[in-house]
Amino acid sequence: MKAAMFLGRGRVAIEDRPDPQITSADECLVRVMACGICGSDKRPFAADGPSEQIMGHEAVGEVVEVGRGATRLRPGDRVAVYNLIGCGQCAYCRQGRITYCPDTQGSVNGGYGELLVAPERNLLPLPDEVDWLRGCLFTDVLGTPMKAVRLAGVREGDRVVVIGCGPIGLGTVQICVARGARVMAVDVLDYRLEAATDLGAEAACNAGAEDTVEAARRWTGPGSDAAFDCTGAEGLATVALDCLRPGGTAMCVGANMQMSFSPWRHIISRDAKLGGSWYLHFEDFAEVVRLYRAKLIDPLPLVTHRVPLEEIARGFELFTGHEDGCIKVVVLPGLR
Repeated sequence: MKAAMFLGRGRVAIEDRPDPQITSADECLVRVMACGICGSDKRPFAADGPSEQIMGHEAVGEVVEVGRGATRLRPGDRVAVYNLIGCGQCAYCRQGRITYCPDTQGSVNGGYGELLVAPERNLLPLPDEVDWLRGCLFTDVLGTPMKAVRLAGVREGDRVVVIGCGPIGLGTVQICVARGARVMAVDVLDYRLEAATDLGAEAACNAGAEDTVEAARRWTGPGSDAAFDCTGAEGLATVALDCLRPGGTAMCVGANMQMSFSPWRHIISRDAKLGGSWYLHFEDFAEVVRLYRAKLIDPLPLVTHRVPLEEIARGFELFTGHEDGCIKVVVLPGLR
């Protein structure tokens, strides 16, 4: 099969690689039809040395072969790949809450190749009415914010601040609007703010031109009911806390490794809540499907670029450099 291999420092080679093989009874072989370029892949793409594995985890495809222990899937079934591999035995895995599993087994990659192998339990049925281009955004891009919004308890009429309008942030905007919330979008790129407005954001703040907290206060009065840091950039989770009304909830969604705040000023004295949310649970995928079927959300407007596997390096250049109004790039192995 053909696969894109990261060689280091932004170099990619399209190589002939052995087809992956089912080695466990519970595994399935999937032909990749689409795979989104995720921000988490920027690091291995730009690393000093080569990656030993085929990357890409926002994948959807068609089941080609199933292991002898497979019970749900058959060849020809359409599936979305759930990235995190749980133990499959604990109560959390049985509930589809894999991010809580105490004994995770790694992750499913391989979406930047024509075929991948995954445990059957990591393959979520993709409805026939969801095309491949949309389907690869149902996990990370919509499922991740779906879980964060659910945990924050966003309700109809709430005022919400979304900081960072990349794919995850714009997914958060869509889902909050679908829940009947009013949204202020924050970013430093005007084209992203325009996208947020098109998706239903009521207000927009260019953080490079005006103070985010002051803008949020002007818009909300007492502060927002919820605020989401979808960037992971240093300091912005604290900004999210500063945007809140008393009793509000701030959620860390972007992968922020460190933050500094005053528990008394930001949380204790204001009865505020600070939470985090990583990836999605199976129930969130089901809710994404439900809202899509109800025509309340649609990830397609986020897909600004699509590239064949052979042009994946150009896709990364567009995505990392914010070129040509890029929001989301989808790799289509079958595109010619």
